[in-house]
Amino acid sequence: MRSLFLKIFLWFWVAMALVSITLILSELFSDSRASQERDDAVDRTMTPLIADNLVEIYDTQGKAGLAAFISRTESSFPGTPYLFDSRGGEALGRNVSPETQQAYALAPSNGQTEIIHRGNTRWVAQIMTANSGHKYVFVLQVNPHYGPTPFIHAPSQVQVLRVLAILLIVGLISLVITRHITSPILRLRLVANQLAQGNLAARVGSDSMQRKDELAELSKDFDHMAAQIQTLMASQQRLLSDISHELRSPLARLSVALGLARRSASLETASALNRIERETQRLNELIAGLLQLARMESGSEKIPREIVNLDLLLKDVAADANFEARSRNRGVRVAVNTPCQVQGNPELLRSAIENVVRNAINYTPENTEVVATLTCEDNASSAVVRVCDQGPGVPESALANIFQPFYRVEAARDRSTGGTGLGLSITDRAIRGHGGSVQAQNVPGSGLQIELHLPVAHSATQP
Repeated sequence: MRSLFLKIFLWFWVAMALVSITLILSELFSDSRASQERDDAVDRTMTPLIADNLVEIYDTQGKAGLAAFISRTESSFPGTPYLFDSRGGEALGRNVSPETQQAYALAPSNGQTEIIHRGNTRWVAQIMTANSGHKYVFVLQVNPHYGPTPFIHAPSQVQVLRVLAILLIVGLISLVITRHITSPILRLRLVANQLAQGNLAARVGSDSMQRKDELAELSKDFDHMAAQIQTLMASQQRLLSDISHELRSPLARLSVALGLARRSASLETASALNRIERETQRLNELIAGLLQLARMESGSEKIPREIVNLDLLLKDVAADANFEARSRNRGVRVAVNTPCQVQGNPELLRSAIENVVRNAINYTPENTEVVATLTCEDNASSAVVRVCDQGPGVPESALANIFQPFYRVEAARDRSTGGTGLGLSITDRAIRGHGGSVQAQNVPGSGLQIELHLPVAHSATQP
């Protein structure tokens, strides 16, 4: 059971139910014991008086007088009275139960009252001597319906209903307590997921802070942390954007100065000027990537979207990349290209796929090719673009970091082995901006495989 809500709820429910049932049972048993002692005291007081009255009536008026008296006063008796003569016969000739017969036999000769308990029924026996000198034994059978019914002797249906009522009430109380405890935790989890997905403006809010307890303090600290992260990220993006813009001006002047220098350059300085031009172009590409990344991170631009035929887009990107790769004794091939449409921006999607393909070309060995595929998965709800090279792959510990800006797997690598270090970062931001995801994994027997997952446009898949 992984749900904290269910764990707390069940523990509260079981604990409160056990405590409630224990208290009720202990109260009932103690009340039952006290009630029994009280009844025994009443029986020992009242039985001799009742017995003395019945004995005198029977001794003076006989069987008919006793029967008439019992008939008149039957409703006032707490049970069924029996009178036994000295020979052990019941005075009115009635059949008696074995328990009544046992009570008659156990009646003490010293005049004390004998009480026999069988479940919720009791038999009270008393030896009495009439004025005539005859001895009689009076037995009173007190039935269960006289007096209140104890809890443990109630009908099974009543007991089941009582237990269910206890569990229901305890369950409702536990539900309220558990929800009160876990609701701010669930809110924290929701906001944490929003932050992880890039919504840096997500906050727990003031509802959880009104509790005035430790969870409210945690919510307050969490919001403070989120605000600090948002401020730091905004500062980082603003810094990247500002630096990129500031570098554009000297680069433009450098390009103009380079063009002027070429007019009067000699053969000896031409190679140096060519090197300066290549480095200037590389620096210009780096600044362009930084500006694009900063715009995508800040979300300052509204990106127009339309229906894009992803299969045609992948085909065009692969054809252009293959043309460039052939000059380096490499190739790009589309192995599977399922017709599929997505909702997005064509230029951003092209840039995302192109960055992955160009990165694969940089690291696949000569005389090998980069293989790209496009398939629709999960009942045509997701389009998956896979690009796999034949290179050495990436250490497993570095797979999660290759989409970070300027991250390089090996410290010894220089920029001649790859690009600016921003291509995969731009791909990751572009795909996530379209509601998709990017994954990287090493394929046994091949190299690194990059997967781009994009949601398919509704009713846009083709047969």
